[in-house]
Amino acid sequence: MGEASSVLDILKPVALASSLAAFKFWDASTWTPIEYLSWCSVILIGLEILAWLVSNVPKLFGPVILPKRGSHLDVLTTKDIAFICWNKFTTTVFTYHALRFCWYSSTVKWGMDELTLLNTVVAFFGLFAVYDFFYYLFHRALHLRSVYKYIHKHHHNQHAPSRGNADAVNVHPFEFICGEYCHLLAIFLVPCHIITAAVFVVGGGIMASLNHTRFNLSVLTLFDVKYHDQHHVVPTVNYGQYTMLWDHMFDTYQEYPHDKLKGQ
Repeated sequence: MGEASSVLDILKPVALASSLAAFKFWDASTWTPIEYLSWCSVILIGLEILAWLVSNVPKLFGPVILPKRGSHLDVLTTKDIAFICWNKFTTTVFTYHALRFCWYSSTVKWGMDELTLLNTVVAFFGLFAVYDFFYYLFHRALHLRSVYKYIHKHHHNQHAPSRGNADAVNVHPFEFICGEYCHLLAIFLVPCHIITAAVFVVGGGIMASLNHTRFNLSVLTLFDVKYHDQHHVVPTVNYGQYTMLWDHMFDTYQEYPHDKLKGQ
């Protein structure tokens, strides 16, 4: 037994060195052009798969379709397409930075033996609450008359989102990059496990995409597509991305008019 323990003690530094060497892949300063291409391709393909799933899986369950209460942007302009493509590319950079941060952060745990109630369940809800606090303030600032026409107005050209991920990322690049890195800010502020961080980022992407569909989907009172749909109809309410916690706190929450769902 003692001999086996000594062997394990010897292997521990080797395993650590191997894991650090493996992570050298994430050091972009050492990458070749083919590695840059491979990274971007994997992330972008993943985004497209996710976008397809968000737009099609809910249909299997026959969800109620929210009525369009505003003009629909039927045809995407060249500017729309350019913003969508650029923002999707930006996601590859954000993903790299998020992984690098999580790897080196002392507050993000990676070991399966380090899973706790605090860094999983509690942290999961904490991440969304912290994210939406900063996003709420940022989003509300974008609606100030002095800046609205320069940045956020582009996103509100679509009054009845329906394309899922495409409509979700059809925003000014400055707005997109700030929104994405709010996720990293939340991970920085909330100690968590890497699994929790991954579910938070991927789950956030799914919810943001669902927010821009016509599917009447909700998770208890925590998340509801109708919350954000109401924001696209009445832009001065429901600023939160994932929850209405801070809208309730700051008195900017507005209920979706349920009479609009009659007959749907």
